[in-house]
Amino acid sequence: MQIERFWEVFHGHNLDRLVDKAHEDAPLSSEVYQVQVKYLNNEYVLTAIYEHEVNVDD
Repeated sequence: MQIERFWEVFHGHNLDRLVDKAHEDAPLSSEVYQVQVKYLNNEYVLTAIYEHEVNVDD
């Protein structure tokens, strides 16, 4: 098994809602590994980094 990570970016004014959305929108069998938040141009920019296990066949 190998761990694969990928990210998705969310923008908005309500940080709590963005965090909830990042968790709600997580693809099946993936979980939020890390969240990074910046405040740019009067809105929050949240980058959710997800991870999931991938089968690697030799």
